[in-house]
Amino acid sequence: MTNVPQPIRPLGPCEIYSSSRHALGFYRCLANTCRYAVPWSVLQGKSVPDVLEAAVANLVLRLPRLSLAITGDEASRPCFASVPSLDLSYHLECVELPAELDSHARDSHLLHILEAQHNQLWPDVATRPPWRLLAVYEPRPSHFEDRLILDIVLAIHHSLADGRSTAIFHASLLDELNKPPARPSCLEDHVLRMPSKPRGHILPPQEELVKFTTSWRFLAGTLWSEFASGWLRKPATDLPWTGAPVRPDPYQTRLRLVTIPAKAVSQLLANCRANGTTLTPLLHVLILTSLARRLPAETATSFQSCTPIDLRPFIQSGSHVTDLADAFGVLVTSASHSFDSSRLSGLREQASGENIWCLAQTLRQELKERVETIPQDDMVSMLSWITNWRGFWLNKVDKPREQTWEVSNIHSLRGSPEDTANETGANWEILRSVMSQCAIVAGPALCASVSGVIGGPISIALSWQQGIIESEVVEGVAHDLQLWMDQGGPVHGQKLP
Repeated sequence: MTNVPQPIRPLGPCEIYSSSRHALGFYRCLANTCRYAVPWSVLQGKSVPDVLEAAVANLVLRLPRLSLAITGDEASRPCFASVPSLDLSYHLECVELPAELDSHARDSHLLHILEAQHNQLWPDVATRPPWRLLAVYEPRPSHFEDRLILDIVLAIHHSLADGRSTAIFHASLLDELNKPPARPSCLEDHVLRMPSKPRGHILPPQEELVKFTTSWRFLAGTLWSEFASGWLRKPATDLPWTGAPVRPDPYQTRLRLVTIPAKAVSQLLANCRANGTTLTPLLHVLILTSLARRLPAETATSFQSCTPIDLRPFIQSGSHVTDLADAFGVLVTSASHSFDSSRLSGLREQASGENIWCLAQTLRQELKERVETIPQDDMVSMLSWITNWRGFWLNKVDKPREQTWEVSNIHSLRGSPEDTANETGANWEILRSVMSQCAIVAGPALCASVSGVIGGPISIALSWQQGIIESEVVEGVAHDLQLWMDQGGPVHGQKLP
């Protein structure tokens, strides 16, 4: 068997969007960290690394996109190439925790691990698939713990997977862990040999799966906005506050975690439904309120945010994708939201519950209207017009960024397989999901990545590039979100504390 990766297909424009950022160090790593639990007895005396390696090997065979390297990522036409084998001693690492950390110390330790991972570039992407698993756990059971608790970090290149795909990965890994142990015959000395004919399907680029249509008016307007000389366009009069201008260095990802307990989640979601909105619009408005209070009104006169939108529901029939919900790849577009001075009025000075819910309801309607336009006149359909991606990104350096923050919500995954739902505690379970992003050099100043487990907590990971937005401001946003979420969201007839 040759050791040379075999070309599979060129990257699509949206996949190049991420590969070109990685080549410059502008976006390095997407992650989803799930907290697993399993009774020690289920391991049947086997070591954690051995159990995980067998499950991961079976999962890679099931999701062949995990066997893809990226050749020519600095060229204009990069390609996915399938490697003949994977060394799982690289792709899977087990990290032992200090003994008996409390929950706060454990999360603090985990965030340090995630920050370090998010700062790293993927080495040898042309020959080694750019993803890793880190299993973080206490190796020996404590006197009061009859089950193993471990955090499994999936870190992956954004060209291979979007946020939704990281949840698909963990759901699939949970499924493998709950199957009878079976070490694949093609796994030997930590090396997994890939079959000549993959079991699964490698997803085509989203441009082939979603039937985008573009009107001449939208085409002309977009090209004019992006490529017209500055002296031909009217100068912007009210630029949103978006933190410091784009700069690649120093590259340092910072993370803060906000956890909404399960009890508060049910109350929060019920309040969202009662007020005609959902969690994502509410989060936008709460982040807006926190920033508006913490930044000077003279300089922060307006804000701009964005919401990634999952394109799986828009995959056209006849695409040979058998299960749209489990399509592992990159299928995403976005919506933008503007907050001018009129929307900010009343938020800076003790916003009321009525103000917050009203704006969240308006934003929900705007998101609904944006989704209804897909796939007509969508900005991601214009990415193929960019031929010099390196120049595209470098041209943004030292210029204002476009968005202040992003809310990326991949929703909640099931914590136990459906066929074992009535046997809670007797099998592998997922107790928590934390999606996180690296610092985005030419993107929003702040990212709020949202994920959860059905019936369990919801996690909001705030990430930012050191120096782009003051750490004290983000710490304040994290404090505000935790306070407001713990009480189930804003309360009618009361001012936000």
